[in-house]
Amino acid sequence: MFGRISLLSKQTTTDKGGRRMFKSFTRCAVALGLATGVALSGAAPARAQAPIEMVLTNEIATSHWGTKLMEEYAGLINQRTQGRIKARVFPSGTLYKDKDAVAALGSGSVHMVWPVSVQLESIAPAYGVVNLPFAVTDEAMQRGDTSGKLAALLSGLVQDKGIRIMGLMRTADLMFLFKDKEIDAVGDLKGAKVRLTGGRVLQSLMRDLGASPISMPASEMAAALMQGAIDGIYTSAGGWEMVGTNAAKTASIVPGMNLLTYSVCVDDKWLKGLPADLRKIVEDTTAEVVASQWKRAIASDQETMDKLIAAGGKLVVVPQDKRAKFHEIGAKVSEEYTRRFPEVWKQFEAIVQTKG
Repeated sequence: MFGRISLLSKQTTTDKGGRRMFKSFTRCAVALGLATGVALSGAAPARAQAPIEMVLTNEIATSHWGTKLMEEYAGLINQRTQGRIKARVFPSGTLYKDKDAVAALGSGSVHMVWPVSVQLESIAPAYGVVNLPFAVTDEAMQRGDTSGKLAALLSGLVQDKGIRIMGLMRTADLMFLFKDKEIDAVGDLKGAKVRLTGGRVLQSLMRDLGASPISMPASEMAAALMQGAIDGIYTSAGGWEMVGTNAAKTASIVPGMNLLTYSVCVDDKWLKGLPADLRKIVEDTTAEVVASQWKRAIASDQETMDKLIAAGGKLVVVPQDKRAKFHEIGAKVSEEYTRRFPEVWKQFEAIVQTKG
């Protein structure tokens, strides 16, 4: 569920320009649709009011469970509001890449986006608390209202941007993908160009591990690996599925080093401007989906891993006796963060360590 001037370079330029033109056209079409809806609802008060548009966007493939879950969520919103809200999903970066979508919240062209939480560091560096190595665990996130309390803490860091964090969802326990290389120790990463989804925390971690971090969207990483622009990828099981076992036969994992999350970001002004009954439906439906997603994501990741291994992939778990160095380097990255944002770290630590 859930141009050197050549024919080839001219073609490449045309293709890139075409993609930009298509994306620009898509955004204009969405904006026109939104404006038309407003105009119609204002011009004909005697008729049934036009549906309120709710645009959701992501940059992951349509086959990824995250897109399927977003589609399911949009369906629930449409059903429960009896069509008074018209939720639409634009996947695979067809409207925006996640980082651009976050920046566009408040513009009226997008109302909700579920970016990997590292993307929020660019607008609120303190947000990196939820991306620190070995900081987030499955156990803590499934205990009590940890997710809700963390969402409230993180909302306070971005509220001046007009964004509300409605919840945190599990992305994955990240793993390293290489064409045919296994990661058994920190030294295996020395000098490697490793693709990341972004964020200062992850970039600092990769540098301290001896690798060179390269930020790029998930939609570009497979081609970059096959063309040799990067040596490896730090991603999820879903990311491995997108890349495929032909391009990356081996996945290596340091359990728990980076259990990343998606942040459910909404345009706070748009949400507050909804009629009270519709706002409650959006809030309740979001809370419902967030509450069930963590366990579903764990199961989905395992299902994906089983399928990839059956297809010839190989999963390498870094041996217990080699993990201490990863923990040591992770602690260094965390210490750098806590020196910058001691109060946020204190609040975060209190939340994730509270039992019951």
